[in-house]
Amino acid sequence: MKKLIYVLEDDEDIRDILSIFFSDFDLEVKTFEDIKGFKEVMEISIPDLYILDINLPDGSGLDLADCIAAKDSTKNIPILLMSAHMNTQDISDSKFIKGFIQKPFDLYFMKEKVMELLAAS
Repeated sequence: MKKLIYVLEDDEDIRDILSIFFSDFDLEVKTFEDIKGFKEVMEISIPDLYILDINLPDGSGLDLADCIAAKDSTKNIPILLMSAHMNTQDISDSKFIKGFIQKPFDLYFMKEKVMELLAAS
């Protein structure tokens, strides 16, 4: 069975690239452009990994990560954050965050991190 990844990213090009790229590695990817759309699906199915942009037009990926980590049904799902405006030190207090990718990123570095998180979950 394919592993499912939720990608929350407001940049359409990044969403499309990640979806196409990860499908080549037999991963199912569902993408969302905003928190509102993400939350509509969040209660319906649970992925194997969340990839969240931090700066979104309708809120913060960090706040959403807190929400995911607070729910019993999703608290053990790994969360990978990405941002062009923050770095690892900015999110170091978040115990539930399993990884951080600085934008712009190398796709193969992203793949390594995603595969590592999926293998550990």
